[in-house]
Amino acid sequence: MAEYATEQKKMLLELLTKNRESAYTVEELSRRLTEIYKNNAPGKSTVYRLITRLVNEGKVRRFVKGHSRSFVYQIMDCESCHSHLHMKCTDCGKLLHLDEKLSEELVDKVLSSSSFCVNEGDTVLFGQCASCKINSDRIKKHD
Repeated sequence: MAEYATEQKKMLLELLTKNRESAYTVEELSRRLTEIYKNNAPGKSTVYRLITRLVNEGKVRRFVKGHSRSFVYQIMDCESCHSHLHMKCTDCGKLLHLDEKLSEELVDKVLSSSSFCVNEGDTVLFGQCASCKINSDRIKKHD
């Protein structure tokens, strides 16, 4: 079956690409698309179908939202995302790409110490980005 880009898929990809550091629930995506495209926006069921397809194609990554049962989706628009690790801020949701050389060193270290082979493209390290860490430290000082 041929794959083609529908207008609705283009709308969704454009929204995700313009907000590449953000992750959204399907409800948030649907709401944002309606704000932007009004009556031409795809419905929520279409967004569900499209986002599932984009995840299966490897263009979008699905993450658990915090410690909930909800999922958020974020574009993976880096051509070489399969060859390095990613870091995701648990506070602001920003997705960062770890340097390929450092990724390789970490993966090699894990392999040599435990014989465990890490899949770089599917591995995400969770923690705090520099901005959120500074804000968190600032709040702790004032407590």
